[in-house]
Amino acid sequence: MKTARWLLVLFFVVLLSSESAYSQAAPLKSSSALELNFGLWGEGKAGQELTLGGIRTSANTSGFSGNLTYCYWLREYAAVTITGAFLSAEATSNVGFSGFGAVQQTASSVVSFLVGMRYYIPSPDPEDDVRPYLAAGVGSFMGFEASNSLLAQSAHSESAFGGRVGGGVDVFLGNIVKLGAGVGYNAMVDFRTSVGARTNYNGFDASIGIGFVFGR
Repeated sequence: MKTARWLLVLFFVVLLSSESAYSQAAPLKSSSALELNFGLWGEGKAGQELTLGGIRTSANTSGFSGNLTYCYWLREYAAVTITGAFLSAEATSNVGFSGFGAVQQTASSVVSFLVGMRYYIPSPDPEDDVRPYLAAGVGSFMGFEASNSLLAQSAHSESAFGGRVGGGVDVFLGNIVKLGAGVGYNAMVDFRTSVGARTNYNGFDASIGIGFVFGR
């Protein structure tokens, strides 16, 4: 949470300082950008639990940790996006009271790869530095899980169809650098078997980030 607060403070400091910056705006059509975003999706937790079967230790980062997005502007008001996002990670350790072979460790993660569109509203002019948008994307959510004990090791992975809808704002600091902030909702078909403690990772996310524009 402290990291998220510092990122938010940094975003607004740069945003306010950019008001005095001057640059000759150029059209975005046929330009591309690479964006790195960080944000929140759910809450993280860590703890230890004593049960009848033994001791269970867990460390969870439930949710949106970050994404890398490629953006290509077909028009001044419309862009194609390709996004790879890291959504969730979980690690657990179980120590049983039954003796040999009762120690088990499990690690899991969920990532998504989505192709989508971003529509800027209202239709912007080339000199507009602040551009709100609506966005939607569809693709694959992939889960990976591996476990091991003194007697056995196992791993499995699977994918499910899903998508994301949301919106945000891009703030251009000249022709090369831009800042962004966005919110959205991730929805997916359930995995056939659990990945971590869940079969689906539907939920809201919020993020801020920085991007670099090429060909403008």
